[in-house]
Amino acid sequence: MDECKLISNVFKCLSHPIRLRIIKLLSKEKLSVLEITEKLNTSQSSISQHLKLLEENGIILKEKKGNIVYCKLKHNLVLELLSDGKRIISQELKEANNIIRKA
Repeated sequence: MDECKLISNVFKCLSHPIRLRIIKLLSKEKLSVLEITEKLNTSQSSISQHLKLLEENGIILKEKKGNIVYCKLKHNLVLELLSDGKRIISQELKEANNIIRKA
């Protein structure tokens, strides 16, 4: 698979609000699937599907301890990427605000 396709898959994986919320939760601590489900007030099947995509795209790691599956971020680099996204949004909002003020 070519590099552009791989990068595209990562961005597609990051394009869902629930997956971004999962990443935000995991940026603080390792959590079980049940804990993630409870914190996001979403069905376990939905969370499991999102976690599968995050794992397949190299965003998270899963660790099974007994009957409990724990998740953690695989690379903190994803947090830098999300931070860059926030900076882009902030800059766009500033520019829009300047345009509105000048109108």
